[in-house]
Amino acid sequence: MSTRILALVSDCYGMGGGIARYNQDLVEALAGDDVSIVVLPRYGRADDKTLPKGVEQLPPVAGRITYSLAALWTALRRGRVDVVFCGHAFMAPLAWATARLIGARLWVQAHGTDIWADRRPSVRRAVEAADLVTTVSRATRRSLLAWANLAPERVRVMPNTVRDIFKPGPPSPALVERLALGPGPVLLTVGRLSVSERYKGHEQIFAALPALRAKFPGLVHVVAGDGDDRARLERRAHELAGDAGAVRFLGFVAEEELPDLYRLADLYVMPSVQEGFGIVYLEAAACGLRVVGGRGGGSADAIPDERVGILVDPEEDGALVDAIIRMLAAGRADLAAIEPYRRGHFASEARLLLARLLARPWRMTGDA
Repeated sequence: MSTRILALVSDCYGMGGGIARYNQDLVEALAGDDVSIVVLPRYGRADDKTLPKGVEQLPPVAGRITYSLAALWTALRRGRVDVVFCGHAFMAPLAWATARLIGARLWVQAHGTDIWADRRPSVRRAVEAADLVTTVSRATRRSLLAWANLAPERVRVMPNTVRDIFKPGPPSPALVERLALGPGPVLLTVGRLSVSERYKGHEQIFAALPALRAKFPGLVHVVAGDGDDRARLERRAHELAGDAGAVRFLGFVAEEELPDLYRLADLYVMPSVQEGFGIVYLEAAACGLRVVGGRGGGSADAIPDERVGILVDPEEDGALVDAIIRMLAAGRADLAAIEPYRRGHFASEARLLLARLLARPWRMTGDA
């Protein structure tokens, strides 16, 4: 008998961003001849032609109340469901109610900011009632265990995975010609330019550029990404960098174009202090770049040692400048450090966790 999973997620296919991609990777790791998955997203519309075997993604339902009703209705009309997967902690109360209604096991995923920012008692109780909780980093796991009453063995770390398109190679000549960045070196930062994500550290990099350009006159900071904070960041770059040519904003860059952008750069820099994990660090390293990250959050999992890069406190005077100079001189990243984060390892771990979850005697999910 095949296993049936109902995945309640904020987004999956048809959307970008780290959480959407994590959900895609997990769905693709689990689905197959013996596992079918119905995905109900709040945002993003899938192209059915691109969905993997065993996966069906329903149309998005954005409104909170409407989504809740859609989740319960889907669970009831689909017949037997073995596992309800909750792709974001803020949805845990709904996922708990759905799992209890249909007698399914509950699997909750925590990414980082969802646990750090949303500490409603209803969320905590629903997470505590889960049969399995997975987190993307050790930092998120520690934070979760400190907040919720969970047996440590019920909380497993399953980090983000690096897709196979991220690998070393020469930069695209067309991209080199189009961007015309000059002699370099080129620093790169990739991420949403969002008011809610100012912790990523763009302004600290801008402030470090005058000192760096005194040593490397051709140095350029390339910023890939878009969002509601872009206009302000462009103004801050002009104010802090001291040279209009020191920072280049590219706007949104599609995932399939990112490998060429990484290969064009000399160093990846994002001194973020609140990443749930920070998959961009590993994407950059998989393309051969050393990286500089911020001390705090889950970045220590994505930058495990100096084979990948180093962590700094961006508020410490001179620390970011020193780290960038040091990593520019360090050469290419060690690709062996990236192997544990490749998709094959992720898929094996996901399958193992599902098998263990299904092997446990079913218990009625506790009160939430």
